[in-house]
Amino acid sequence: MSTMRVASRPWNEREGAREMARDETIRLIPGRAGLVLHVRRGCLLATQEGDLQDHVLETGDELRLTGPGMVVAWALSPANLVVVHDAAAPVRSVSPSKSASVKRAATTRA
Repeated sequence: MSTMRVASRPWNEREGAREMARDETIRLIPGRAGLVLHVRRGCLLATQEGDLQDHVLETGDELRLTGPGMVVAWALSPANLVVVHDAAAPVRSVSPSKSASVKRAATTRA
């Protein structure tokens, strides 16, 4: 049985763009204003503490997270992620079908 080593570290910048390698994770704290994730390239899984639903985001997808729980973003492929700490930012929702595909995406990678 092999184990996967995943680098996880907090993102110290308030907002901006970040390149993510496959299997890289970052931790983000939304704050009062909320958090907007925008994927410019690639595919990632976003999960938030206290939210039972995980979200798969692909190129062009955006997701607004408003709860107080820590957010973890996991790159399922090399990705470029833009983070905005502003609940007033314009956002396109992720379709429920993409959120439902989390199990399929995670299972395919195993």
